Amino acid sequence: MTHERTDLRVRRTHALLRKTLIDLIAEKGFDAVTVGDIAERAMINRSTFYRHYPDKYALVTSIFEEAVDQVISELGQEHLKALNWIAGTSGLEAEPSVPPEMQHALAAWVSFFEHFARHAKLYQTMLGKHGSSWFTGQMRNYAAEVLYQRAQASHRLAAQKKDDVNTMPDEVMIICVANWFVGMLTWWLESGMMASPQQVATWCVRFLVHGSLHA
Repeated sequence: MTHERTDLRVRRTHALLRKTLIDLIAEKGFDAVTVGDIAERAMINRSTFYRHYPDKYALVTSIFEEAVDQVISELGQEHLKALNWIAGTSGLEAEPSVPPEMQHALAAWVSFFEHFARHAKLYQTMLGKHGSSWFTGQMRNYAAEVLYQRAQASHRLAAQKKDDVNTMPDEVMIICVANWFVGMLTWWLESGMMASPQQVATWCVRFLVHGSLHA
């Protein structure tokens, strides 16, 4: 029981510090926030903060990792497979076919944006103009890693014509799509989520499968 109470206190402290950091970023921007600000707002000693995190960057890291874990948990393996399928089609075929997985992919993207809607304050704060460039970079890198792993698994990268100077290099294609995704998500959040998760998910699937003109 003592261990359980201690673990509960640790989780509560972590949740308090994460919420406090997000509130402070929204008010003054990530760069201006100090450990002292966090401790004062959370009404704890600085030494208490340092028992849990070495600095504010470690706290941001924990926020990102928790967010990613929650996305994966909420989507489930079947939705993740569908997300990987749609990622694997992006930019890798001139006229991709639309197999039955299309509907599963759309459902996955809807769930994806429903997650962002439920945690809008977190992502609006961390990805906004006053947020953390580190967090934005991690989101972009995570998206790029998903794309790269899927492309490798499908063997499409190896099938590209490497001797064609007009063929976009694999790395360029992947980082373009990853940047597009983060930009799309940021725009949607900053617009006040003017489109529903269903609508923005449909845009994403159309864009990734058929390109910008079709979307």
